[in-house]
Amino acid sequence: MFNKGKKILILGALFTVLLYAEGEQENSTGTAPKESEISVKEERRKASLTRESENHSEPEQATRRSYKKYSETSNKKIKSTKFEENAVTKKETMSNTKENERNGNISAKNNNKPIQKKKVVKAIEREKEGTSEYKGEVIKFIATTDGQILKDKLSKQQHPIASLTKVMNILVALDQVDKGNAKLDDKVCFTPDTVNMGGSWLNAKAGDCYTLKDLLRAEIIYSANNAAYMVAKHIGKGNLDNFVKLMNEKAKEFGMNDTKYYTPAGLPTSMTNKGMDTSTAYDMYLLGRRAVMDERLKAWMKESELVLQNSEGENVVYNNRNHLLNKFGIYGLKTGFHGQAGYNMIVSSKIGNLEIISVALGNKSDEARTEDQTQEFTQLKKRMIPVYKAGQEIGSKFRIKGTKEKQITGVLSTNVYQIDNTNYKFEVKDLNILAENGISKGDVIGKLEVLSNDNKLINTVDIIAANDYKQLSVFGRILRFVTFGLA
Repeated sequence: MFNKGKKILILGALFTVLLYAEGEQENSTGTAPKESEISVKEERRKASLTRESENHSEPEQATRRSYKKYSETSNKKIKSTKFEENAVTKKETMSNTKENERNGNISAKNNNKPIQKKKVVKAIEREKEGTSEYKGEVIKFIATTDGQILKDKLSKQQHPIASLTKVMNILVALDQVDKGNAKLDDKVCFTPDTVNMGGSWLNAKAGDCYTLKDLLRAEIIYSANNAAYMVAKHIGKGNLDNFVKLMNEKAKEFGMNDTKYYTPAGLPTSMTNKGMDTSTAYDMYLLGRRAVMDERLKAWMKESELVLQNSEGENVVYNNRNHLLNKFGIYGLKTGFHGQAGYNMIVSSKIGNLEIISVALGNKSDEARTEDQTQEFTQLKKRMIPVYKAGQEIGSKFRIKGTKEKQITGVLSTNVYQIDNTNYKFEVKDLNILAENGISKGDVIGKLEVLSNDNKLINTVDIIAANDYKQLSVFGRILRFVTFGLA
């Protein structure tokens, strides 16, 4: 009898402590988010980035959904209607002020004094892409990033690479940033000897200053030669030869044994009095594969345009020279041209679980280069064999903590393919999400791992929640706790 009463007292005390702790948690404000909440939000963000990089015409885009956000309720009430109105008015004023400052409509220092709105202008173009002097066959190499060769045509034949050189320029600069020898927010100012290098250029004059980050973006988006030279001068501590040496060292590190750099930007000998930057389609594939591994560069190459302010206060718009962006899952990478090289291109694409690098050297015109890659990817899509479809239920139920349902259904966020003889293997991974704020339709709850024949992880595909699931109530949490998870 005594033992039974003792058990009842212990359970009652435990219930009281849990109820008090829950109340304290709900009534507290300004608390830091729990690690579980951060993990869910991070998975949502990764899922969003993955879906944005894929082909918008793909069937999997039917699963692109907006996320709903659950906010915690507050027990505090506004005591005065006047205070509430003043708070709302102040918030709207601040919001409008920030928006107007971004648009250049008002001064940040004095909200009552209007200033002239910044003029938006198109970049002055100096690139003259003429007739190719190269009369040979177009050189090609196409493969997945895990090394599955999809096309090989003269891939080891050396050829001038023109502005494809700038990809190595950027990777060397980022490597020096990672080593602490430079910073992306370094202020770099144009000098008279670098501001007018010829060809594609960042519209600037001697004395104009930009961050290192913006110069690198100008290289990958607009192929600005003067930006490439200023990066080389900054990283090389004023010595261009030192920078080019770093480029060649990095090429050896990447296994690019048939590549030789002489300049930071790939300009022809007639403009530099240096040797011709040369490589092969295979080496450019290796370069492209390394480039897409850097998340900074990967983000910049996806930008459709670059907008930078000049010394006159104008916002200058530089359009991306890659005409294939957002087609066939293409999100990068780099074009290049001069007379002796013809029209070159490295293309990076993500279609479902397949990430592909395509290189073509020596096309006859800009239009021919674009059409050539369009045909290549049209044929590649015909070779892709669907294994799973976007929206398809995959695996068993996924375990979720903190929701009414202990297990929920997961569906694939994108199509999954085999191509040719890849023979990928697939394994489902449950993330065992702890979601105290519930689960929204589209939240990542698992991963479909794509494995090679030797069980190496090649890629992952997000598995997402098929529906919304509400968080467990306070009483439900207590009941689940005291019943050791049975409730």
